[in-house]
Amino acid sequence: KVYAKEIKKLSVMLPNYLHDSGFFDKMGRTDWASMEAYKDKETGELLGPQHSFEVEYVQDIMQQQSDSLDCGMYVAAFAEYLSDEISIPSISFRSDYLRNRYATLLWKYGMDKFKAGYVSDNDDPTRPKSFYTIP
Repeated sequence: KVYAKEIKKLSVMLPNYLHDSGFFDKMGRTDWASMEAYKDKETGELLGPQHSFEVEYVQDIMQQQSDSLDCGMYVAAFAEYLSDEISIPSISFRSDYLRNRYATLLWKYGMDKFKAGYVSDNDDPTRPKSFYTIP
């Protein structure tokens, strides 16, 4: 498919982002070798590669500014481009525009759920359904 190259780039970029952001440092390490589900049934050897991520530098993709803290916004936009099969720009990442756009989409989604009487599956107390206030 046309977007296989971009998906490959994303598969390289996401592990690097998670590593660089300290994601793996914030949670306990999983001892894969001790889990039976990840061992070969006959040999007892650990399945798959010993190191799940390799650092790889990818050329010709959109990049955020080095002083930017919009990593999550950047990854969300990149995933959206791939999902919607939109051409990925190599310049002009406008995080301020995307932040407002995503906030608006989330607000609209929440209002649509509220108007339809949907209740989320969480521990929050239910709200009265007789009225709502638009900000």
